[in-house]
Amino acid sequence: MQPKIEICKYMKFKENHKTALSKVLSDLVQCDGIVNQGEIDFLHRVNEAFGITSASRKKATTLILSDAVGTLKTLGDREKNFLLCLFQSLSLADNNLSPNESLLITALILSLDMKLAATKGIKAHLVSIPHLNFDTRNAVLYVEPEYDRQVNHSIMHDYRDICRLLKADHRELFYLPMVLRDLGAKQATFRQTLNYIEPTLSDEQLDLIDTHLPKMDSAFLSKEIFLNYLNINGLEINKPAFFFKLGDMEANNYHDYLILEINGQPLATLRQFYALKNSIVSLKPNGLNAKEERLLKQIRPTSDDDNNELQYTGFHKVLIDIVLKHTGTHEVSRLYVTKRGDLFLTDRNNTEVKMPTLSKALYLLFLFHEEGISLNYLSDYKPELYRIYRQISTYGDDAILERAVDNLTDFVGNTLNATLSRIKKAFTDILGEDATRYLIQGEKGGRKTIHLERRLVVFEDRKAFS
Repeated sequence: MQPKIEICKYMKFKENHKTALSKVLSDLVQCDGIVNQGEIDFLHRVNEAFGITSASRKKATTLILSDAVGTLKTLGDREKNFLLCLFQSLSLADNNLSPNESLLITALILSLDMKLAATKGIKAHLVSIPHLNFDTRNAVLYVEPEYDRQVNHSIMHDYRDICRLLKADHRELFYLPMVLRDLGAKQATFRQTLNYIEPTLSDEQLDLIDTHLPKMDSAFLSKEIFLNYLNINGLEINKPAFFFKLGDMEANNYHDYLILEINGQPLATLRQFYALKNSIVSLKPNGLNAKEERLLKQIRPTSDDDNNELQYTGFHKVLIDIVLKHTGTHEVSRLYVTKRGDLFLTDRNNTEVKMPTLSKALYLLFLFHEEGISLNYLSDYKPELYRIYRQISTYGDDAILERAVDNLTDFVGNTLNATLSRIKKAFTDILGEDATRYLIQGEKGGRKTIHLERRLVVFEDRKAFS
């Protein structure tokens, strides 16, 4: 019997680091869509070695990957080197390194700023984007804050070589100047396509689009994509960069991407990046001592029968979710709230909980006040309720919004009861008897509250409602 491994006696891993590590390892296990017994055994040994508790693992499910990586980035070089060995070992626990695994590990190495010879000169960071309005799939986007003549000239010169390099990784370049050039060359087809998908457009409007299309450069469209579609609040792109999607993970309605800054020639940047990606298993971290090598040897997974594996993707994952649901063992789903007030049950296949906007506003008010609110004093919360309603409503008439809030808080007619009933119906239609903890409930005359644990509530932007 091997002695108990206690890594934290030798390295500086705090509780927040353990939770973040649990999140990263979980994503790494699932990113290839296969869960192998060797991987499960490996995770058990890691949890024991690091002292990762069940509570930490549950908390990790509420993290987004970029936040977890940000936490691990505060570790020292010694601890980061040890993590690299863990990532390498886990990726080979099923005797197979998938493209998604190698890309995710490459993203982790670069985002954690690991000091390795192979990473010198490569600058990249990971971002998690909420509620993406479109799926980039395997496209690699080129983005730039301002038009960079030299970089664009280099991309055009090496365009075929760049596309060939990306194609070998089953990816394609989405280069806006080339896309715009293609649209210009096929202007008649583009106009007919617009007329088909937007039949309400007049000839004058189509003429206006024809006039404006040539004026849209890549810098303008890069900003539009980042601000309006990719929805990365507060993220600044200071240099031209390539934008890679990491797998198909969509935890908490977030999509994970790696932003690779162009350093010098774009083709050379990509070649160096892929050289790193293709060598991650053979990378040797700096400065592991004999004691750390022994610790790794005890944690590393043993080879496992290839038949002892389980698919965890697509309909296979749906099947597992159904089994958990109908045996009463499915954990309570997380509730994701967008900055527009839309509600999604993350662990119920991202099902949207649909209800009228005023009902959403009232629900959010109770969600923000974990201590509960007495309906007799609901009028005291009128200003806050109005702010929430104004934030999520599409109506532009403030007078209409104010009247609706007044009717609700002043008990005009049956407005309050009807609103509460709509909230209840929205959740029970999806969850049935499991809806209880999501509902606004309480003793008659007392405080009403939502009993859902707030650790299970994830906001896209909590400050949007302030």
